[in-house]
Amino acid sequence: MAIKRAIAPFTAYIDGMPRVVRAGDLVEDTDPVMQGRTHLFETTEEHVAQRQQPRPQVETATAEPGEQRNLTPPTSGRSKPSSARGRRGGSK
Repeated sequence: MAIKRAIAPFTAYIDGMPRVVRAGDLVEDTDPVMQGRTHLFETTEEHVAQRQQPRPQVETATAEPGEQRNLTPPTSGRSKPSSARGRRGGSK
């Protein structure tokens, strides 16, 4: 008997009753919900091996103290900066 992990959510009718399986649910390989749906499951070993893969580094949204950020200049299609507007937000 092995434990399998659902990789996608689905609903199956077992003995006329709906059964919802969510992604990440653990099911024994002898469970009737597995019958004909093995492509929707992976072994727990496969899941653990995927989780241990190095993830790509994600760029932070803010600069660390003292860090210089590369800023791209605004495009010409943007509206005027707020300093170019009048007191009530209209053009000068």
